Amino acid sequence: MRMAPNYVVAFMAAAFLIYSYVQITVKKAEVHNGCLHGIVVIIAVLLLGMSLYGIVCAIPLGEVQLQIERSFR
Repeated sequence: MRMAPNYVVAFMAAAFLIYSYVQITVKKAEVHNGCLHGIVVIIAVLLLGMSLYGIVCAIPLGEVQLQIERSFR
C-alpha cells in the first residue's frame, strides 16, 4: 500500500488546523464534543510535524514513524 506524499499530508493537516481556528476563534462556533475535537487537533499537529520533518529530511512518512517508535524503545 502506497502512502500519500509528505507535502499532501502537511497540506491537509495545515488546512484542517486553519479551518478549526477560523471556526472556533473567528466565528465563535460551539464545539459540542471538546475532548474529541482536542484529540483530533493534537493528531493533526503531530501529523503536520511528522510530515514537515519528512520533507526537510527527504524521508517518507513511514520512516519518520519508525524513527519515533525506535526512540521510545
